[in-house]
Amino acid sequence: MNHIIVLGGGPAGYVAASHAAAHGARVTLVDPKPLGGTCLNQGCVPTKVLVESCSLLEKIKRAESFGLQFSGSVAGNWAAINRRSASIIEMLGQGIERLMEDREVTLLRGYGELVDAHCVRVNDQVVRADHILICTGSTPQADPQFNIDGATIGTSDDLLAWESLPRSMLIVGSGIIACEFAFVLDSLGVDVTVLASGPRLMSHADKDISSVLQREMRKRGIKVQLNCRIQSLTHTEEGVSAYADDKIVGSAERALVAVGRRANTVGIGLEAADIRTNEWREICVDDVLRTNVPHIYAAGDVNGRSGLAHAASAQAKLAIDHMLRREFSLLDDGAIPVAVFTNPEIGWVGRTEHAAVGDGLSVEIGKFDLRGLGRAHALDEISGMAKVVVDKHSGELIGLHVIGPHASEIVHEGALVIQRNGKANELFRTVHAHPTISEGILEAVEDAIGQATHKPMNRQRSANALQLI
Repeated sequence: MNHIIVLGGGPAGYVAASHAAAHGARVTLVDPKPLGGTCLNQGCVPTKVLVESCSLLEKIKRAESFGLQFSGSVAGNWAAINRRSASIIEMLGQGIERLMEDREVTLLRGYGELVDAHCVRVNDQVVRADHILICTGSTPQADPQFNIDGATIGTSDDLLAWESLPRSMLIVGSGIIACEFAFVLDSLGVDVTVLASGPRLMSHADKDISSVLQREMRKRGIKVQLNCRIQSLTHTEEGVSAYADDKIVGSAERALVAVGRRANTVGIGLEAADIRTNEWREICVDDVLRTNVPHIYAAGDVNGRSGLAHAASAQAKLAIDHMLRREFSLLDDGAIPVAVFTNPEIGWVGRTEHAAVGDGLSVEIGKFDLRGLGRAHALDEISGMAKVVVDKHSGELIGLHVIGPHASEIVHEGALVIQRNGKANELFRTVHAHPTISEGILEAVEDAIGQATHKPMNRQRSANALQLI
């Protein structure tokens, strides 16, 4: 029986262990911490609990706009929210533990370290395997100039452990974590300033999406400073000050550093097995997640390919299928959707307009403002848009970008089409239920060919409609 050692019990590791055991392998899962990894214990799940609490809080505050009378006051309770989060994390963690027991996975509690290409040391025990899958994840960047102490200046991991929130917060960063926390903290009454090093927020998102996000932040009173490359964070009597270009660009009681994550590859014995890494210490892998050592694989954040929990799980299954010589399909990273739980939500899959044009493609762009949808008005969430990027010559859908209510859910219809290299007409010919937010996607596709039902007709595009549909 094939024996597989899995290092790490996060969304790559425990999914790999479950998948391998379900298909007849003997599996040893190694992790010193509670199963579920960062995603369950410090990332995806607790932050989304926060998001949902804040979303409900904001709706209650807007009760009158829904025709409801509300008497009394309502406010966020940080301690109570964290208790709810802890309860959910415990429940889901126990579920993973039971799953491992059901699959008869051997669980070793401790840090795993490769001693050679086939053996892993866990505490005082050395275990030999036929294959090894490294899923050790990542941790927040903690560069020295930020003077992170966990109390006044902290990472997202630190913030979730704070017993109380400050009155004001600097957020250094402009990516997913920074933007999600900006909205959460603002909802809970914290005065938030975002310090972004680049010219826009969410640099990986489409520029139109970034613009809407930035506008919504500023409408709420969240201060945003762009092109602000922080040299240092300094502790003061009042809290913390941020320096850029040798001058103070922001001060607050505390600071959140959200400038990316670093692969957990130090101290796991990569050198002993001669496993290659890149300049960022991420493990180099091929299309089937195999390292330069043929029987050793790496999935999830540790290989630097994605940084998304759902991508990590998909990678893990692919790696296991290849180890066990099962039928498999290669992953198309460009067809993996991204969900960002800001307010409004963001969802995208495929190429941005800028990336497509930069690659020399001729594209048609379709857009639709979600305020034109009845469902958006019913939800009292009219800010947002849907945007599609369509290859002008083939009619292929190569990008879908949504900012608005339920964006994280409805983006999957674009993912399905893009994964199949399908044409935009698959969305054009699909009848969308009314009234829904997903109608915005249909309208954006119609706009790409000049035939949007609820927009002025683009006659030039309409003339080329037959080519695209």
